Amino acid sequence: MGITSKRYLSQLKEVFKVAEAGKIYPVYLFIGDRPIIAPQIEKLIDCLLSEGTREFNLDVLSGDSFSEGTTLELLDSRGLFPGRKVVLLQDPPFLVSAGTTKARWKKIYAALDTGNNARAGELTSRILSDINLDPDDLTGLSERQIKEALDWPKDLPVGNFLKFLESNRRDLCPIESRHRTSGEGILSWLAQRADPSCSVLIIESEVVDKRGSFYRKLKKYGPIIDLDREKKDRRQGADFARDLIRKWVSEGDREIGPQAVNCILERVGHEDLVALKTEVQKLLSQAERHTTIGIRDVQDLVVRHKGEELYQLTDALGERDLGKCLNSLDYLLTQGIHPLAILQTIANFLRRMIVLRSAIEYGPGLGAVRNLRYGTFKDKTLPQIKESLEDVLPTAFKTAHPYVLYKMSKWVQGFKLKRMLDLMSSMAELDIEIKGGQVPDRVIIERLIFRLVSTNDYPKRP
Repeated sequence: MGITSKRYLSQLKEVFKVAEAGKIYPVYLFIGDRPIIAPQIEKLIDCLLSEGTREFNLDVLSGDSFSEGTTLELLDSRGLFPGRKVVLLQDPPFLVSAGTTKARWKKIYAALDTGNNARAGELTSRILSDINLDPDDLTGLSERQIKEALDWPKDLPVGNFLKFLESNRRDLCPIESRHRTSGEGILSWLAQRADPSCSVLIIESEVVDKRGSFYRKLKKYGPIIDLDREKKDRRQGADFARDLIRKWVSEGDREIGPQAVNCILERVGHEDLVALKTEVQKLLSQAERHTTIGIRDVQDLVVRHKGEELYQLTDALGERDLGKCLNSLDYLLTQGIHPLAILQTIANFLRRMIVLRSAIEYGPGLGAVRNLRYGTFKDKTLPQIKESLEDVLPTAFKTAHPYVLYKMSKWVQGFKLKRMLDLMSSMAELDIEIKGGQVPDRVIIERLIFRLVSTNDYPKRP
């Protein structure tokens, strides 16, 4: 039956332990910020699907295109390969309500605070759709009127969001009716037809209305893994963050001293788990290769604020704004972000852009996605892109939110595939060059940025 969510990390261990032992539930609910819960969902999927069947027996449904009928059809159908089938349902509308709006705005505030504009845009689009409000409807309203219209939390300043809204208004999705349902069909499937040896439903949601009927009834069918920082009371929040830090470090086959843990919390805080995870990953990749991460490692590598400018850098790269790129790079280096972490960020950006550019170019065509509104891209163009990839659909397309892909589809128009491939092939060489220390790190990365955002074609470096 359902496992309580009061012990957090010990509960996670129990979920994986019983799954690995063969005790499988028909449904699992994960609650929390996607960067935090996504790795846990990936680990569970690895327990549920045998090696080699993941790409064929896993279906991912976005909440924006949710249909209860489609969900039930997938659960009742067989996978392409023999064995269990897994359906991952992301942010279904029946788990949120007007009562969760303020909690969701707080997540957008946290995303803006860490410089993650893509995530803020994704979440804002979803809320505006749910409350039937178009971004243009806010034009001309006073700050007080906007806060009232959005049901903005009284304890949060709204200034950063208003600046974001002004700059990104045209990129936010228009009002689209979302399929409303209570989820009763899924509950009926769980009660009458569910067989975890054949199919398993995994639900992930940033926030949940715990007073809702679906949530209350779901608890008797499977575990609820609640890692939402809004759920925990303030007294226990710091202790929970300490446990998470130790867990992440342990998963990286390292150890960390108590003073180092406290130093991380002093610099980052315990409320924003996404920012915490970013800093821990930085420590794991850049700290000296000894067993224990100490306080000196934290002092050298962890920045003293929650802002994460790496997202700003990728946005500037996508917009091909050289000035913003160089300003962002200067900020990152000044704050002590390791050059290899910046290089990895650029490599990840290139990798995603190459896949999307190829899919569009050899699918619907670049002209078909130019000047599209979000709704048209999501409902018509994105399915065409996925169909063109057929059986080789990359995991990035299965897990990425349509809004993120929409924003990137606007960027790829200005990037030639050959140049991106050439730059991607030079990453290993640049990695060695940075480690060699003969050329200043700033010069190496600036040179890469110039080559990436320039409108001229440069030959590959010898």
